[in-house]
Amino acid sequence: MENVLFPSVLIISNRYDFSSDFIAVELDNQKISYLRINRDELKDYIIEFNPLIPVIKGSFKDISFCISSETLKSIYFRAPTFLRDIFQDDISEEEQLIRSQWTAFVRSLSVFENIIWLNNPIDIYKAEIKPHQLYIANKIGFKVPSTLISNKTLKIDYEYTAIKSIDTAIINLGEHEGFVYTELYKTAEIVEQKYSSPFFIQQGLIPKLDIRVTVVENEVIAVKIFQKNNSEIDIDWRRLKEELQYEIIELPENVKELCIQFLKEFNLKFGGIDLVFCNNEYYFIEINPTGEWSWLQQNTGFKFDNVIVNALNK
Repeated sequence: MENVLFPSVLIISNRYDFSSDFIAVELDNQKISYLRINRDELKDYIIEFNPLIPVIKGSFKDISFCISSETLKSIYFRAPTFLRDIFQDDISEEEQLIRSQWTAFVRSLSVFENIIWLNNPIDIYKAEIKPHQLYIANKIGFKVPSTLISNKTLKIDYEYTAIKSIDTAIINLGEHEGFVYTELYKTAEIVEQKYSSPFFIQQGLIPKLDIRVTVVENEVIAVKIFQKNNSEIDIDWRRLKEELQYEIIELPENVKELCIQFLKEFNLKFGGIDLVFCNNEYYFIEINPTGEWSWLQQNTGFKFDNVIVNALNK
């Protein structure tokens, strides 16, 4: 076949994913053949997918490609497996069908078994379940905040209480999206009342230092997140994006080993783990198995893209 791309690396992403942009540039730099499939452009693709071999032949704009188990070495999967779009009245029945079937197609790439995955959607699905994350973290020896799930606000035996969603909650607000952040309350001020959906009720960790840990196989890169004025962050740090600075730090060996072991429990090769340092203890908060890291590279200069591409190109 002439003028057909046989990629050794496949990127599953979307048009506006900066982490995938970094990976694509690094793959180019290392002269590694790759194909990037953006989920928000799938309607414009033509595909023939034989899941029994498996092989995918397709075209997009002026690119023809063949994804084959004989030539494909790895897949960088930058897509959550839970469909988090809140039902929207303005989406037609046709558009709902299109979205659901292309999402199913993307998950079906799991038939490519004997390759390197960062990460396989089957493993991502399990790792995205936050109560299960906490269960595994506690089982292997991480410190974990005391946690309850309820649809009623409860007073727990700690000075502060954190209320957070069980799953990532992104809400459609017409032309904009709303993100549900973690809220921190003084326990004494909480009024017990019932709500229509459940949520996490967690021990509030105050004072704290937030740490984002990016794990790529056995490499652990930890970044502490703090305000530019060096004051403590008592709220969800994602609300303070313009006021933050970042610094690479070295974690204790036992904490690094726990991070590596945690990924192995879920059969993951990549993950973004959120830790909190409080009262001289490192607490596990959650993991994102398709976690964002481009903002860390931009703010620290550390070459996360190089580490990830090296893992994809083994």
